[in-house]
Amino acid sequence: MHGLTKKIITIGFTALFLLASVGAQATVNPFKKTRDLSFGSGVAWYEHQGAVIKSGAERDGADTNYYHVNINPQRLLLRLGRNDPSGELADTRSLPNLDIVDVLLDGQRLPLFDWCLNNQQTPGRALRQNAVVINDTCVNAGAGGDFIIRLDEQSKARLKAARTLSFIIEPYGRPVKLDYSMAGFSALMAKVDRPEPVRAAPSVAPPRPAVKAPTPRPVAKPKPVKMCNAKPPADFSSAVSAISYPCNDNGKKQAAEKRIAQQVAEEKKAMALELQRAREEELVRQQAIETEKRAAEWQAQQDALWVKRCQRHWAKGSSPCYCEKYLDQAPPGVTNTCGE
Repeated sequence: MHGLTKKIITIGFTALFLLASVGAQATVNPFKKTRDLSFGSGVAWYEHQGAVIKSGAERDGADTNYYHVNINPQRLLLRLGRNDPSGELADTRSLPNLDIVDVLLDGQRLPLFDWCLNNQQTPGRALRQNAVVINDTCVNAGAGGDFIIRLDEQSKARLKAARTLSFIIEPYGRPVKLDYSMAGFSALMAKVDRPEPVRAAPSVAPPRPAVKAPTPRPVAKPKPVKMCNAKPPADFSSAVSAISYPCNDNGKKQAAEKRIAQQVAEEKKAMALELQRAREEELVRQQAIETEKRAAEWQAQQDALWVKRCQRHWAKGSSPCYCEKYLDQAPPGVTNTCGE
């Protein structure tokens, strides 16, 4: 009983050490692996109302989640919808903490998106919801699941030449990578992006006097939205990221705090599983040590018996074969008679 108590104490100290190690290494989080969704050439691009569209889908219980990409000559739209195969309805899927981490063409970040990351109100590794970007070049439109990039000519050319368009998003804290094959896109985009034909002026129409265009009113710059952060407890700050929300939006504040609580609960569960696994491994290790110890004790007892038998022969100055293994313990002058 005393030996069992020592085992339990040893296992407890080892488990506490392992738990401390898990907390110290929380910056490398093995529980947030990227989930990949690929929509290849089997999902075709099509033209609709002056835009080129491709819609991927996956089942989510009784619902279907849709990942619509809608590109026209002015902008690129990624719409995350639910139970809406057309992609024409907004706000069909509630995503209160959607981050846009990356936009890639053939594995390389789109330069225009990189510009948006560096020119948002608070530059960072991702485009957060409601982030204010200069000239609204990139818009992460909030809880409805819409993300927009206003395209320039260079970005349109890159899209036409690309083989794969990818988005890395974090709708619930875990990265999701969306890969879209661009096969068939270029021809459709060239069709919708054709310049308007130049119409010849009627030869009989007299020239009209030039009319001075009214001076446009200066457009007021949008006021920066003050952002606040929902933060995890200090013990989990290295594993769970803070979530930004507009300070004057109580609903988004509550959603951010709820999501932080969910992520902390997931981390606690993962740490508990690690602790349980460590306990089980330590128990197996201790059992192996105990088995090896018993085997060594048994062998020592056997060796002692054989040496005792051999001593009777050694006293006569001879050593049979079964004593050859123990000759190093024989007195001087004993002859190995094995084989004679």
